[in-house]
Amino acid sequence: MNAYSAQTDESALTLLGKRLAAFRIRNNWTQAQLAEQSGVSKGTVERIERGDSVQVVNFIKVLRACGMLESFLSIFPDDSPSPMQLLLMGKVKSRKRVRTPLKSTNAAGFLADNAAEYNTDNQASDAPKTPWVWDEDK
Repeated sequence: MNAYSAQTDESALTLLGKRLAAFRIRNNWTQAQLAEQSGVSKGTVERIERGDSVQVVNFIKVLRACGMLESFLSIFPDDSPSPMQLLLMGKVKSRKRVRTPLKSTNAAGFLADNAAEYNTDNQASDAPKTPWVWDEDK
């Protein structure tokens, strides 16, 4: 491993560009082939290899085409706690069942959703509600 410490941003970009160019040449790819595989322009690949600044999304596309995106992402490891760690720390709340609301009555006193009980306007409000029964009028 080369013990190189980039002194400036420009020197770090130049080093990154040289390493990408060496990787591309080792794989016998032209800049146009890498650009086509990446979905970026050939000029973008040229700018990266020269050490010029490019958009991060284009750089990620090139890394993905080279198969190096996972290595790049491993620079900053995921330090977020696992679900088990959250559970042990008490940060995860236990899930509760959702209950369906009870059937409500409308303004006239009728039960909603075709309920078996009903109330008519001409019945007294103090009279007990009686369920409707088939053939009760015979």
